[in-house]
Amino acid sequence: MGLLNHKTAIITGASSGIGRATAKLFASEGPTLSPWRGAPRCFTGQPGGRDFRRGRSAIALAADASDERCAKEAVSLALGRFGGLDIAFNNAGALGSLPDLALADWQQTLDSNLTSAFLCAKYQIPAMVQRENTSLIFTSSFVGHALGLPGMAAYAALVGLARSLAAEYGAHGLRVNALLPGGTDTEMGQAACKHRNSEPGWKTCTR
Repeated sequence: MGLLNHKTAIITGASSGIGRATAKLFASEGPTLSPWRGAPRCFTGQPGGRDFRRGRSAIALAADASDERCAKEAVSLALGRFGGLDIAFNNAGALGSLPDLALADWQQTLDSNLTSAFLCAKYQIPAMVQRENTSLIFTSSFVGHALGLPGMAAYAALVGLARSLAAEYGAHGLRVNALLPGGTDTEMGQAACKHRNSEPGWKTCTR
């Protein structure tokens, strides 16, 4: 029996990197899984199942995590198809270097990293407090806490969001945590390294 048997999870940003690895790991431990794939619209039709492990089902949704309709529909799907929600891993995010960003691009970076987490949690929490031992997780970063890196300013605010929600909903049996991963060999991590190494004085970032 897997560690997450009879659990239902939603994972955003599951098309690559940390989200994709998490989706595969969760599937190997036995939950029914609803990963999201980054895309410019919600998946509005009936999703097709994909077996990550025999006897377990997963649904891949093409969705924009910063779209409120998508956040709401994903939770509705988890409730309607799997009967509840136990774990939410809000992992979607993007890079953005401030001097290079127009205001609209900065807003998009905030939407990808912070607004998406807020909207997902807004609809996930009411479903999760109906169950016991539920877990809400955000991917943040050590950036802004231990070290500053180019293009990652919007990540730092997620720690404050996680702390606030933990204080508000801990009494309801909901655990809220922010992950602060270090350097990770993902597509986004490689892009951050490339940007950092192009700056004068930054030649220490490696894969």
